[in-house]
Amino acid sequence: MADVGMSGGTLLNQLAYSLGAPEPALRLLVSILLGYPLALIHRYTLYGHFLHCQHLYFVVSGLSIGYFNYGWEVLHSVASVLVVYGILLIVGGTLISVMCVFIFTMVYLLAGYYMTGTETYDIKWSMPQCVLTLRLIGLAFDLFDGKKLEEELSQEQKKTALSKMPSLLEVAGYTYFPASFLVGPQFPMKRYLDFVAGVFRDQTSKSEALPDSLVPGLKRGGLGFVYLGLYQIGTLFFPDCYLLGNEFQEIQFWKRCLTLGIWGRITLYKYISCWLMSEGVCIIAGLTYNGKDSSGKHQWDGCANVKLQVFEGATKFGHYIASFNINTNHWVAHVQIREQFVRSKGSWEGVEWIDVGGNRDKWQTTCDFRLPP
Repeated sequence: MADVGMSGGTLLNQLAYSLGAPEPALRLLVSILLGYPLALIHRYTLYGHFLHCQHLYFVVSGLSIGYFNYGWEVLHSVASVLVVYGILLIVGGTLISVMCVFIFTMVYLLAGYYMTGTETYDIKWSMPQCVLTLRLIGLAFDLFDGKKLEEELSQEQKKTALSKMPSLLEVAGYTYFPASFLVGPQFPMKRYLDFVAGVFRDQTSKSEALPDSLVPGLKRGGLGFVYLGLYQIGTLFFPDCYLLGNEFQEIQFWKRCLTLGIWGRITLYKYISCWLMSEGVCIIAGLTYNGKDSSGKHQWDGCANVKLQVFEGATKFGHYIASFNINTNHWVAHVQIREQFVRSKGSWEGVEWIDVGGNRDKWQTTCDFRLPP
């Protein structure tokens, strides 16, 4: 079904073959790069004005990119958005809505993995569905936080809580934002709404122009190409198939450990390259604007998903957690899941992931197990 909407498949097949890359991976790369002209068009024509037109622009752009990659299977995301919006429209802002959204999106995602999974890593519709799952669960939690008293919220929750239900068009624009629909980064609905409303303009400037984000965005995207090149070169010397072959099993143990570490590092470059290029699109669009630092310099790290200095200088496993896929780690750190299961011998209450001491490389799980009276 995914092949129906893939026009120009012959040309992409030939190009992918000449580059020695799978066609789905090439489609993904092309889709990420398409975000750059789309971001520039939005920035210089729609940004801060015509809110409905902005949402429609993102919906059409994101759905078109999804169709280019997965054909009609992009409708899986449409179905998820419609069902979740219906849940939030009926019982939004309640714990029931959070539980329903969590269960529905996770079951849908796991079913997608079951239907599409193979023995190798595949780029299929379940990949953006994973991004969407976290995004929709986060939306349900933000609405839930918006119904609480302000003194009950943490500082982080105050920044993301939604006091009113967004429209379906706003949720769709948030979902299909072309710079993040396929591979992320994650960001809260509140940031998206502030972005389209023009809140991220330079408040100190006499004009209403957005601070120049073109150069920072291109620099970040350029780093993505550097890491993509490192990944391509690295896989020539340490391909996945090498670890499964007899030659790898016959070398000394310490060499296997060293090879495995190098291979793992190279594999992470694949993800880092995509995140950096996507972040570059978000920067150019203006979504990542994070005010000014103490020296008055504009900051564009509002959606940063990797800290390169920490990652490259990592000396312990915690450094990888703190520097790799940090938006998802941040999402987990601030989402609390409370469930109650009644069993024959007791009840399990309050499974909570928390950020210990503000340090994201340390995690603990707290729970309260009570025996029935």
